[in-house]
Amino acid sequence: MNETIDINSEMAPAAAVPTPEPDAPAAATTPAPDYRFSRRIVTLSRPDSPEAEGIRSLHTHLMAGHVRDGRRGLAICSPGVGAGCTTVSVNLAVAFAQAGINTLLVDANLHQPGVEQMIQPFTPATGLQQLLTSDSEMQTDEVRHEILPNLSVLYAGGQDARASQLIATRQFKQVIDDCMRDFEFTIVDTPAHGGSTDARRVALSVRYALIVARRNVTYLSEVKDFIEQLETDRIRLVGSFLTDF
Repeated sequence: MNETIDINSEMAPAAAVPTPEPDAPAAATTPAPDYRFSRRIVTLSRPDSPEAEGIRSLHTHLMAGHVRDGRRGLAICSPGVGAGCTTVSVNLAVAFAQAGINTLLVDANLHQPGVEQMIQPFTPATGLQQLLTSDSEMQTDEVRHEILPNLSVLYAGGQDARASQLIATRQFKQVIDDCMRDFEFTIVDTPAHGGSTDARRVALSVRYALIVARRNVTYLSEVKDFIEQLETDRIRLVGSFLTDF
């Protein structure tokens, strides 16, 4: 079957996000001594590349049609694995921060966290998992503030076999609400949909979603089914972004 997706993004031109060695450090414009940045963060490692320009174009469209209307959060979702959801989430968060927006990036993928592989802390990364299983105070205990100017990160804090149950709790919704209250814009990386309801649960807490698809990998039928499910949940779809690795 060759029904792979090949659609134009509703929010920005399709942009290829490259995948060089994930552990190679990027030449960050403002180095953070306690972190190592993957070269997949093209907004740092290759700011003049077409890929970085595609991310900035997406940022511009979101600023004009989403943030301008007072919306403070966005869930980045994909209908299946391998679409580049985490890569887009991290690059988009950096683009918002570079534009002077006080931005929080949340890794809500407790099945297979990916943000920590792209922004690698030199000390063990606790985060969302600990918030949902303890009495931690978010601002003082778990959020890594000012990793870059205007960019803070709430890591997943590790894999958890109870991921689906934790995401479904009222406590998770409260954490997301607190994030959107305390930061100008919150970007939430989600697990690939792939039959699980976790991405939908995360998006429901944020209320707005962007779909990421990968050219010649993501099936059009998967995208259509996922959109229908998001609409059934009354989640507002703000657009789609097509990557080409």
